[in-house]
Amino acid sequence: MKFDKRLFVPILAIMAIFAVCLVFFFIFSAPYGDGLEKTMETAGVEEGEPVFEAPLSYGEDYPTAFAMGLIGFLAVFGLVLLLGRILGRKDETHND
Repeated sequence: MKFDKRLFVPILAIMAIFAVCLVFFFIFSAPYGDGLEKTMETAGVEEGEPVFEAPLSYGEDYPTAFAMGLIGFLAVFGLVLLLGRILGRKDETHND
């Protein structure tokens, strides 16, 4: 399957809109906690020690959290793009 170059701009636009909307979602949702946090608070359950420590922290303030989120977004995007190219090459060699 060959990538249609006409789709590049719409895909890039959708990703940019998603990234911008995610920032606004983070601004409004971060102070209130998620559903699991609310449920644990209601049930009176304390959070235990983490099983896994992430190599990077989200940070304590908005600019640091934004930067870490952007780095994470770009890292995942790059890995998916690389994986797509690798799998695309395998697909092209099997179609001959």
